[in-house]
Amino acid sequence: MIGTIRKLGTAFWSLVVGWYRVDRIRVSPTAGRLLSLKVGDRVVLKGELFKVMQRQIGDAADQVTYLLNHPDGDAVLQITRNGRDFDGKAELRHLDQCDEVAEDELVVL
Repeated sequence: MIGTIRKLGTAFWSLVVGWYRVDRIRVSPTAGRLLSLKVGDRVVLKGELFKVMQRQIGDAADQVTYLLNHPDGDAVLQITRNGRDFDGKAELRHLDQCDEVAEDELVVL
């Protein structure tokens, strides 16, 4: 009985240590919001309401691009990986303007 419990404890400990040592993608929760928008979501950026129409992931998964719909014309929201991590910043191109969007400027409705 004791031997079985000891084996179970050892197996559990190996599982925890293995999980801890695995290289995981780490992003802030708000950067995760930028990366997890879905088609059909309505978002507020720079005080304007947009609807997500399309989501594209780059070839090397180094960027995510969203096509957004707005009454004044379509827009593009592009999130690019900076080195190994997504830094939570994006670029919004709308009405011939290009603005940087911080992760805390995004409101998902």
